[in-house]
Amino acid sequence: MNRPDVEALREILHAALKRYLTVRPRGFELNPGETPRPILEARILNTGAARTLYQDRKPRCRSLDAIAPLDDRNRTCAQCRLRPQCTPQVRLDLFVGAQPFRLLLAHTSAKNFLAYDARLRQQDRPIEDILHRITVINRGSWTELRFSAPHQQ
Repeated sequence: MNRPDVEALREILHAALKRYLTVRPRGFELNPGETPRPILEARILNTGAARTLYQDRKPRCRSLDAIAPLDDRNRTCAQCRLRPQCTPQVRLDLFVGAQPFRLLLAHTSAKNFLAYDARLRQQDRPIEDILHRITVINRGSWTELRFSAPHQQ
């Protein structure tokens, strides 16, 4: 995929209704009623920092740039008294087939992604040019995501 194609896809993604990709111990839930997929192939178009404040396991405040919350662009995360309770995350904007999704990674999955991204950079492989394989690892009470790419494209 060349750079103009990637930029066009990014514009479509940002204009489209983005859905958050749901991850369960048995796999990814793409659409209601479908069997979860333990392995997903996706194109990653954009990455960035994010933060989410969870209360009772539900998101109460979210920032997709880790600077300002979505619900009040006049506030900043740095000024928020609840910031220490937020979960730092890595945001992935991706396409699965022709559907745009957003995936927020925390803890081990975020660490795994950042290590994967660093390996791709060392190999001089732009993240936008690769079809990525994302695997769900069931850890009992939580899930871990692992990232890989074919050696040849």
